[in-house]
Amino acid sequence: MLYFLAGITASGKSNLAHKIAIEKNMSILSIDSMAVYKGLDILTAKPTDVMQAQVQYYGLDIAEPDQNFSIIDYLNYLIEKEIPEKSFNEDILAVGGSGLYIKSIIDKYEFKPADPAIRSELEQLNYDQLIKFHNLNNIPLPNTELNKRRLMRNIESFMVEESKFVFPDINIPKGHVGVFWNHPEFKINIAKRTKSMISNGLINEINNIKNPSKTILQAIGLNLSQDIEENINIKTRRLAKKQITWFKKEERLKMINSSKEDVVYQSIMDIIDG
Repeated sequence: MLYFLAGITASGKSNLAHKIAIEKNMSILSIDSMAVYKGLDILTAKPTDVMQAQVQYYGLDIAEPDQNFSIIDYLNYLIEKEIPEKSFNEDILAVGGSGLYIKSIIDKYEFKPADPAIRSELEQLNYDQLIKFHNLNNIPLPNTELNKRRLMRNIESFMVEESKFVFPDINIPKGHVGVFWNHPEFKINIAKRTKSMISNGLINEINNIKNPSKTILQAIGLNLSQDIEENINIKTRRLAKKQITWFKKEERLKMINSSKEDVVYQSIMDIIDG
């Protein structure tokens, strides 16, 4: 079964998850949209080599820094690693704070990707040609006032229907599927972690990233001004507030407002032990 230990950034969820994984003989699935990138070990506080030798980790170092890694890429990775199938045969602890990743897994998101090539071709057609395209391909016309944009969107929707993406069934608990650790002292924790990251070589790590993707450029610690420590703290606090807002709406995760690790530990263990 797949369980979720989500949490505000710098809450301590990763170390707690590792302890639980060893205790319960579980593997860990990272649900962090930045930890997928190679070369961001310090910035994303990835588990150490020793930790990865102790526990099977998924979701780490699966994309190059110049790659714009999307949610569909992540879900396809889970399918490639047979995470949905494994959830019916073994216990996996999903750990991180990327709300969209978690929601996509829990709710089995359906995506209908737009095809730029299709749009480029359709933009060359005028209104009458788009109507003729509908007729030739037996595409029903939309029941609204027709214009070129509506006709194009209608064709696109019809043509990409076959390529829609639906995440497979996954074995998760009924009721609460896990917890979200809302650490009340997150601002203090963020400041401490930032100092630690900088002292451990964060600046060199950032400088070693060549041709970073747009996704990475949005990450904390990249493209910052000279006062890097304060900038990281500000951006990380903003991220934390966004996480709290997102997960307050996620009723499948039990929100734990506590600074005590043992409280969070007991809450997730209650779900795991059923």
